[in-house]
Amino acid sequence: MEKSVILFLATVVSNQQLTHNIWELVLSPRDNFDVMEFLPGQFVCLEPLAQDSVMARPFSVAMTNNSHNTFTIMYKVVGANTKLMSQLQKDDQIKFWGPLGKGFLPNSLDYNEVFLIGGGIGIAPLVYYEKVVTTVQKGIARVFYGNRTKEEIIPITFSTHERVEIATDDGSEGFNGLVTNLAISFIKANRQQNILVITCGPNIMMQKIAEICQEYKIECYVLLERIMACGIGQCLGCSIKTKSGMKKICQDGPVFQAEEVIWHELN
Repeated sequence: MEKSVILFLATVVSNQQLTHNIWELVLSPRDNFDVMEFLPGQFVCLEPLAQDSVMARPFSVAMTNNSHNTFTIMYKVVGANTKLMSQLQKDDQIKFWGPLGKGFLPNSLDYNEVFLIGGGIGIAPLVYYEKVVTTVQKGIARVFYGNRTKEEIIPITFSTHERVEIATDDGSEGFNGLVTNLAISFIKANRQQNILVITCGPNIMMQKIAEICQEYKIECYVLLERIMACGIGQCLGCSIKTKSGMKKICQDGPVFQAEEVIWHELN
């Protein structure tokens, strides 16, 4: 059955700069849209603001506020469209469609700990996972977050009682090196425990995490990203080859079991 885009209107609640090129946009949807529909891992597409842009812009849902019926996305200013997004002001309106993709809701109480490993802007969907694991399910989440420098680390307040493990490529904050290496050291140290790993970031980072999890038979899920035009599986622009056949990231993902991904097809 073919899907069609259903546009919803949202009002800008706030739009603030978090680091030199990362922004946080809080939206209040109208048209009787309930943010409780969002599951961790799902995303929305925003209508392009640039007049010469026809492609949708997918953004992970980083947070929801059910009492105020708002949802939050984080975005990196990389081009004309995101530059225009950074100029949105309170009470401006923008159109979106969603929820998109298949969410993945783990039962964190089935595990000793849930490891959430994010690189760069890939930390955004893991903010939602951390909230669900610790606040809703009362489980234990351990967050690993890496970026190139201290200045690029996004200031995020997590609910977990565990220490947030920070890594920077240049050693300006936290662990000196890749977050991949930091997380892998923890995975190896806890390989006898029943842990769940969820990761989002550059493909090479997720691949290395997936490989170590497979070696130690640890359950691992990855959140894949791809340029897409529709977000509903019609344009086929986000199709990938997996061990179980062709999949669409926007429809079958973006959350995939790590062992299903054929990594050399992505890189």
